[in-house]
Amino acid sequence: MNLIFVLVLLISCQQGSKELINKNASLHQSDELKDNPLLMHPITLAIQAKDSTMSTLYGNEVAFGHVKKNFNSDYPRNAVLYEVTWKQKPDELWFGANIPKEIVSIEKITFISKGEAVYEKYQGKPLKKVKTDKKTESSRINFIISQNGAVSP
Repeated sequence: MNLIFVLVLLISCQQGSKELINKNASLHQSDELKDNPLLMHPITLAIQAKDSTMSTLYGNEVAFGHVKKNFNSDYPRNAVLYEVTWKQKPDELWFGANIPKEIVSIEKITFISKGEAVYEKYQGKPLKKVKTDKKTESSRINFIISQNGAVSP
């Protein structure tokens, strides 16, 4: 019985998956952002239904270690956060589900000392660094660092 279930699952997975990696939702070599946050630790995620977008907050080892042990936004020096936002598209395999379509923006926050952070934003196709004003930067930093880490068992 278990063997039949496994075979059916393997066959259906092979037939249904045209593309194992969602390349449109990934970074590309032509992008200005040379780090790949998609390979870092996911911290939390959000869905913005009215905009048809979804976001995942990723962190480097320092940021992820902080989130696991602390419930505050007082990130230490060398912590780096990335808020990656995608447009959504319907998932072909799961009725009613959505998956990332393409990257809308990546916001990067680098903590250079306690309480001092540098904000960068990348947009477009290919991703290019865009200029932002100090008020927007401050607002986005506060929003991003206020997100709590997802709780997992």
